Amino acid sequence: MKKKIPVYLRIELILIILTVLMGLVTLSPSLCDFYTDNIYGYIADGLGYINSFVPFAVGEIVMYIGALVFILAVIFLVLLIFLRRRQGYRRFCAVYYKTLLVALTALVCIYMPTWYVPFCGTVLGRGTQEQKTVFSDKELYALYSYVVDGANAAAAEIHIAEDGSVDFLSPEEYRKKMESAMRNFSDEFPRLDGYYPPVKTALCSDILDRMNIGGYTYPFTMEMTHTKYTDPVYLPLLDAHETAHHMGYYKESEANLVSQITLSSSDDPFLRLAAFMDMYRYIEEDYDMMISRIITELEESGQLRYPDASGAQTKEEKAERFWTMLEMKSQALNEILGEGHTLDERVYEIIDQANQIEEEIYESDAHPIDDLPAVNDAIEETAVFGWSTQADILKENNYDGVLLLLLQYFDGEL
Repeated sequence: MKKKIPVYLRIELILIILTVLMGLVTLSPSLCDFYTDNIYGYIADGLGYINSFVPFAVGEIVMYIGALVFILAVIFLVLLIFLRRRQGYRRFCAVYYKTLLVALTALVCIYMPTWYVPFCGTVLGRGTQEQKTVFSDKELYALYSYVVDGANAAAAEIHIAEDGSVDFLSPEEYRKKMESAMRNFSDEFPRLDGYYPPVKTALCSDILDRMNIGGYTYPFTMEMTHTKYTDPVYLPLLDAHETAHHMGYYKESEANLVSQITLSSSDDPFLRLAAFMDMYRYIEEDYDMMISRIITELEESGQLRYPDASGAQTKEEKAERFWTMLEMKSQALNEILGEGHTLDERVYEIIDQANQIEEEIYESDAHPIDDLPAVNDAIEETAVFGWSTQADILKENNYDGVLLLLLQYFDGEL
């Protein structure tokens, strides 16, 4: 008589087989795109709709339970050393660890169709066709100018009171306008044509803030969260970014592009400002490096010669030479790239007001971790490890790839 395979082992084998089969799908980016475009949406819409009725993030609670289960696993293992002779305790441990193994395997199995398969598709689901990867200084400058002008135009439409305050939109208003802006691009980004669940406020906002994490998406529950300590200028962009993940754009670079492009075309100036300022964050460093390189090349070639400083003695003379040098640099850059563009002071006024609101929200809460330096250090060290690990895994699909996607998107349009 054949010995029957235990139930838990049969479940484990089924989960492993399913995981392996879905893993094989990820070897073909085109199959991953087909799945994300035609099947994934039903899972996202269904789970997203069900969990939308819960005011808190179910995925976050599951994460806490998982952490507790692992802590107990360690404790039970230590106790097993002292209680190994007790048959009842050994039986309890056997059931506990078998259940834990099945749960872990199930979690990996669930993550395959809800995250990993969509992630393994092509960027923006556009296929494997070759994309332009080298852009000139003038193309980068054209994008920079477009972004700066867009931010300035949006800021000009936002009312600033005499006391410097700004009447920002409520989260509910942001959500409606964000959803509308993203749906308007469903022809260009088809995955945006689906159900939009609310972005919930994370219970662990204090921890996320210390880890420099603004938002988080839980694929196994199809929920999105943001930290409560998010300034009102960045909030709509952050929510749009997490929503893009939920809709199947799981690469960080493509989620940023989708959120930036959709919000930058909104009829609401707050959403446009959020989009253009996020673009600016990704362009600014490369733009500054480009300007420094051009100036250095002009100086080394002798095309840019400054007034002799040997006779400058007084502060006034030194200051005059400094401003003369700046003017010469500006004129040289204008001849090469075109007329310069800078962010208006109005943009900074709005951002300062937004940062002040964020600080007020943060200061109004108690932060017990401040009194636990060892815990705070552990959180920050975990964040450093997490960010570096993500960068190693995502590579060109990480945040560093946002600028390239922007240049590709606007290629020939600016």
